[in-house]
Amino acid sequence: MPDTSNISFLERVRAILSDLPASERRLAQFTLDFSGDLSSYNASELASLAQVSNATVTRLIRRLEYANYEAARKQIRSERTDDSFTPVNSPLSPGETTLHSHLQESYSKLGNTYRHLSQSALLEASQAISRARQVWLIGLQANYFLAGHFHWHLSKFLPGVRLIPGAGQTVSEYLTDIQHQDVLIIFDLHPRASPMPELIQHLEARCADIVLITDQDYKQRPKTRWSLPCQPGREQLPDNSVAVASLSHLLLSEVLKARGADRRDESAQELAAAEALF
Repeated sequence: MPDTSNISFLERVRAILSDLPASERRLAQFTLDFSGDLSSYNASELASLAQVSNATVTRLIRRLEYANYEAARKQIRSERTDDSFTPVNSPLSPGETTLHSHLQESYSKLGNTYRHLSQSALLEASQAISRARQVWLIGLQANYFLAGHFHWHLSKFLPGVRLIPGAGQTVSEYLTDIQHQDVLIIFDLHPRASPMPELIQHLEARCADIVLITDQDYKQRPKTRWSLPCQPGREQLPDNSVAVASLSHLLLSEVLKARGADRRDESAQELAAAEALF
């Protein structure tokens, strides 16, 4: 058997991808798309994320010539580049080092966020927002400003958008106004308010359609309908909000596209109804 110890995990996957059976190919493609995160998951969690069986994970790992899944995770962990940016060949001045460090941190946050983001969840959430009777933006403490930024943009092209709580008020005062045909968009990122988990439970009882933008680990996130992960990278002061700003812009863009599609459908229906009169 040839020595494969110097071949990276990604190289091994790419070398056999086209020859794999369907289920293993789906898993292999998933690892190519999200390879930086694999070391965070055990074999069962990976199977669940890729929507394959545990046996499929085992077969692929053996086909990649690893002794077991833990051996593959060990190599993946050693090859991770989540927290690294393009290497700099020439020495940096102190000022350039500061700029490069900040850029590296921002790159890490953006990369981790988009690797974890589900395209289907993003599209479903944007479509629900575009069709909702009322959209409620919720953020407590520092998150209030993130929700306020989103509210300012969303209210420009969508009616029925509210930012809560108001000054001197609590979210609980609005519970009776929230209905099941509404959509809640909740910003829950570090530093988060301590009563947020209990508050989300109360909100889930009022409205099933919740879009949660959070930096929590997936195992700890509330079971909301659409969870849009926003990875924090290393904790630092002041907070670097580049990832949540990018994710907010992406969601707003998708809502705007969904809104346009809805209007085209309405226009087509109105035209068909008018033509039926003649």
